[in-house]
Amino acid sequence: MSFHKLIPLSILLSLGVHSACLDDAYTTADMSNCYTAELKVEDQKLNVVLNKAYKESSWIAKEIEQSQVAWLQYRDTHCSAIYSYYERGTMRFIARPSCMVELTKKRQKEIYINFIGDL
Repeated sequence: MSFHKLIPLSILLSLGVHSACLDDAYTTADMSNCYTAELKVEDQKLNVVLNKAYKESSWIAKEIEQSQVAWLQYRDTHCSAIYSYYERGTMRFIARPSCMVELTKKRQKEIYINFIGDL
């Protein structure tokens, strides 16, 4: 295993992907469960923002919906690639859900800025 594969947890935490539940996470399973739970919350927030965007920009709701379908495919495929990158270690169980949380948070902001209003 090369050295660069040992760094990612600190990188993930420095990217603002830190979840409060990680403070009490001591195992890989705890961390994975933390990110998985956070992803559910962030997906719900994204749905709220999307529904508002559909209303606020109703004349392009179809296009927003199409972009969301493509984005979901990108998010899932990209984060699965990250999972595969760490195929030989337990880091993969943290890397994929943390990737999904990070990208979902970014998507919320993109939708809001582009279709609802300025932050």
